[in-house]
Amino acid sequence: MKLQYECISCIVAQVLTVARMLSFDETHTETAVRDTLSYLSRADYAGCTPESMAELWEILLKDADSDDPYERIKELCNREAMKMEQRTREAIHAAKDPFAKALKYAIAGNLVDYGLEHPVALEEQNRQIDEISSRQFATDDSPALKEALKKAEKILYICDNAGEILFDKLLIEYIKEEFPQAEVVCAVRGKPVLNDVTRADALAVGMQHVARIVDNGDGSPGTVLHRTSDAFRKEYRAADVVIAKGQGNYESLSGEDHENLFFLFMAKCGTICHVANVPKMSINCLKNAAPAD
Repeated sequence: MKLQYECISCIVAQVLTVARMLSFDETHTETAVRDTLSYLSRADYAGCTPESMAELWEILLKDADSDDPYERIKELCNREAMKMEQRTREAIHAAKDPFAKALKYAIAGNLVDYGLEHPVALEEQNRQIDEISSRQFATDDSPALKEALKKAEKILYICDNAGEILFDKLLIEYIKEEFPQAEVVCAVRGKPVLNDVTRADALAVGMQHVARIVDNGDGSPGTVLHRTSDAFRKEYRAADVVIAKGQGNYESLSGEDHENLFFLFMAKCGTICHVANVPKMSINCLKNAAPAD
């Protein structure tokens, strides 16, 4: 999905959010905004938003004290999500359609997203996630996904954010129970970027007990294949099924050439809604549209 003009204001807003997180003073904030606007004036609009954010992230961090300013927030997200692990596992197995329920919980887990000072109360978070997990899919390609998983020998599951990764683990756990013939590989980012998952986040929620963890060698908040490592691209090509979580992975992988690439995401953004042709705040299990010959 190409960088959309409508994404520009969101990119600038994200830069300001990061500047506040890093406690930039007015001079540093102004520099960050000017650097962002300068970058956007020469950006490759044939690329995707996650690729632009990766390059801007490197610009922002040149004045930062840490290469992972979201580290504390990610740790909090993981801890709070893990409090929900057993009750969510029980809800999945008690459901009339456990596979669909596990998919929906994985998507709903994107709500586990804490700010610096005012985290959502756990009870309210639980309520919201339970509510989302009971919605209908706006786009439901889960039957096609299930059929592909039945035949798969290797599944690549590309994760999205911290906290959310706990629900990814529960979906992978269910997939392994239902389709024990398949190896599952869990992919995380190769470098810290925003609140996206790294190997440390995967280990924190125990992902190593249900899947082999690999990193993609890149620091984009998505999966920009030409920026990823040779080792990751080999995993991608070898997978019979690829499941990609979240909007960033949809933006960066939609239209890529893979026979069984599926996206799980909540459509939070008007631009994504327009491109994917889905309602705002809908939950979606969407099979990739292969590129035209």
